[in-house]
Amino acid sequence: MNFNFFPPQALDDTKRISQWWDRALSYHPGDETQSGGWDQEQWEREIRVPGFDPAKIFEQARARLINFDVLPPELLEVTTQWNVEEHLPQPGDLMIQRTHLFKIGNFRLADVLSAVKITQIIDEPRRFALQYVTVKGHPEKGQSTYTITWTDDNRILFTMQPISKPGNLLTRLANPIITQRIRLKVTHAILDTLAKGVLLDLTGYEDV
Repeated sequence: MNFNFFPPQALDDTKRISQWWDRALSYHPGDETQSGGWDQEQWEREIRVPGFDPAKIFEQARARLINFDVLPPELLEVTTQWNVEEHLPQPGDLMIQRTHLFKIGNFRLADVLSAVKITQIIDEPRRFALQYVTVKGHPEKGQSTYTITWTDDNRILFTMQPISKPGNLLTRLANPIITQRIRLKVTHAILDTLAKGVLLDLTGYEDV
């Protein structure tokens, strides 16, 4: 992973897409069966917008996930290859992640820069899924799958399925106390941001 100390307020990580394009993956399906220390989780949140048709809620949630507009920027910012190149996400696309590690108010002391690569996209009338895998240099090894599902009983579910373990000596030493806290913080932030974002998009309010 790369540390960026005292980063400026205005950031542009677009150049890192081409710089990091050829980095190898640090996880391959089945790695978790070959060694210990892996965490496999599943998180789910129902997205509710009273008074709106499920089809509309599904499409708005899908749009949010396509743009990966699911993270509070004060915690973690991403630069996605597909948005930079103005196309839908596809396998092989890179996502640059900038995690704000230490802050005092709005002043950033240190960011951690890493990357993941899209490995699978599922785009069906009632299901949209995006899966990515970490590349070498990421503080963790693993993959994450994000799925929006329009169920037969007209619920819209957002599911996260991460598989991960520490990716370097620093995160191994910090695990499970610091690493687990950061991972849980990011997970709950994604669940909350997508649900509140869809509600805001459709109603203009973050809560009802």
